[in-house]
Amino acid sequence: MLMSSLSIIVRGSQVYATRKLSEYGITAAEQYILMYLMGNRDANQDAIAKFFRLDKGSIARSLQKLESKGFIQRKVNDENQREKVITLTEKALNIRDVLNDLLVDWRKEIYNGLSDDEILAFEKTVEKVAENITKIL
Repeated sequence: MLMSSLSIIVRGSQVYATRKLSEYGITAAEQYILMYLMGNRDANQDAIAKFFRLDKGSIARSLQKLESKGFIQRKVNDENQREKVITLTEKALNIRDVLNDLLVDWRKEIYNGLSDDEILAFEKTVEKVAENITKIL
């Protein structure tokens, strides 16, 4: 059943990441945010929430945890005093390779036995389904 398979994929990804990152005290949700910030420096909470299509409260809680763990800093935007810009700390930058390696290893594991064409077709299909869901919601 499709929904069961999708649930297994998402949950498996979260469990895998959380286990691999336990020594750093990072959860899968926090990993996703850190990876986003590594590619989108000086983002704000709204941009992160919009990217992941999550409510601002969920993102705020994750950011608070990341800040208390020393992986991010929130600073007031000089151009908009009501906005806080989120920046990575040295501690976060020091584990960039760990986060990237985790994604590479996960990709190898989940695509084991699939050809490049099958992987490409799967990823394109999933992206299209995600676009359709975004339009519906």
